[in-house]
Amino acid sequence: MKNKTFLAIILLTPILVVVISSIYFSMGMSPDGTRNNGIFFKSYFDFNQFKNKDGDQDLIKFEDGKWILSVYVTDIDKSEESIYLMRQLNVALNRDINKLKRVIFYSNKLLEPQVSDIKNKYPRVKIIEDQNGVLLNVLQKNSKINFNIENPIFIIDPYGRAVMYFEPGSDPKLMLKDLKVLI
Repeated sequence: MKNKTFLAIILLTPILVVVISSIYFSMGMSPDGTRNNGIFFKSYFDFNQFKNKDGDQDLIKFEDGKWILSVYVTDIDKSEESIYLMRQLNVALNRDINKLKRVIFYSNKLLEPQVSDIKNKYPRVKIIEDQNGVLLNVLQKNSKINFNIENPIFIIDPYGRAVMYFEPGSDPKLMLKDLKVLI
């Protein structure tokens, strides 16, 4: 008789847990928000929609299955901290370093000399010119901060979807924590 009672307890415990959690969830006692330290973009947008100036090639290719850390440079002085932080985050990922690549976007032709200096300073960064500034407009429309003034780090998944961005002044340790979860 003791074995039957013990067996019944073992079999009914998971059912009881599911029933109670479903009741709590239906009563509105669900988790609030997310635990992410970054901010999700307001709406979904795909990077495969952005083409080069001729309109025949994507701005960036996603065949390698890597996540992308990006900065859209509108002001060299404000973006230097974000670009440096991108490199530090990439190094801090340690064994996951090969699952990530760094990309800098810009659209202002006047920034080309400074952008080439960045390329010399950070040789593993890919630099892409957004000639029409369409990407900047989409980033601006889908975020809470002004991408023209701030130059935050944003993340693109391996399929070309913009995932989230980090506000300037975010704690790098918390950013690294998010990256480790994503990657």
